[in-house]
Amino acid sequence: MPLVEGNPCLSSVLALPKVRVGNLRSASFLRDYFGRIDAACGDGIDLSIDLQGLTKSAVIALRSGAKTRIGYHWLREGARFVETPVPKRSESVHIVDQYLDVARFLGASPNKVRFPFFISADDEQTVEKALADAGVQSGETLVSINPASAQRVKEWGADRYATLMDTLSERTGAACVLVTADMKVANEVSSLANRPFVNLAGKTTLKQLASVLRRSCVHVCGDTGSGHLAAALETRVVSLMGPTDPNRACPYNQQSSTISKKQTCGAGCNGRHCAYPRPKCMEAITVAEVADTVIRAFSV
Repeated sequence: MPLVEGNPCLSSVLALPKVRVGNLRSASFLRDYFGRIDAACGDGIDLSIDLQGLTKSAVIALRSGAKTRIGYHWLREGARFVETPVPKRSESVHIVDQYLDVARFLGASPNKVRFPFFISADDEQTVEKALADAGVQSGETLVSINPASAQRVKEWGADRYATLMDTLSERTGAACVLVTADMKVANEVSSLANRPFVNLAGKTTLKQLASVLRRSCVHVCGDTGSGHLAAALETRVVSLMGPTDPNRACPYNQQSSTISKKQTCGAGCNGRHCAYPRPKCMEAITVAEVADTVIRAFSV
């Protein structure tokens, strides 16, 4: 929800509790869940647009009472039975462009893509104070680094991120800022790094993380959400992609600084499973290659 709070394009935002299998057997949960939808929809919705394309999103579209229910081209599970997919254009390779095909279908003409994201003055000041307390001066060059990902198969390794921070600190003098909610990975990186860095792991809200990313000259990460948020804030992103197709899923408009060795993956590799004891696609990415890419990104 914080991703869209304060977005000037939205008149309201509805937060629904996370659906878990056990919750579906609870009458009180279902009353609360559908009650929130009913209250938000009021007298009904004219049109629903589903950019997730799963059963749980299709249920919301149905409950809204919208007579016209559309989604982007890849509708899965129950969504394909109750919504109409909008075909993607052949030139729409990246997922953002595929979503924009839905906007085009509705008559929009998106040219320059922007991602409105509101960060409060309080959040900006909190981040500035945290950086100042860590010895970072206003205007000093920052490189923010997120070493974690939702799937371990997509992680590069704490030892390599620690070496990268040491290398960047030595070669550029930039202040490296560690940002992640995964404290296990953060602690591993911290124990291996030899040069000083700013550790904001576990210390920021999503909005405060966005403030750090916007303040960064470059953001370095794997295949994870902070890369997409940084790209939305127009910060240069050096992303290390594993088994995921980088052309479809890298941070938007950041293909030139995306590093991928997907060609080393086996036939049984995917975003959740690796066919090897260690992901070959991530092992093939070297610290020197990443450091060089980051330094080149400084001048972009």
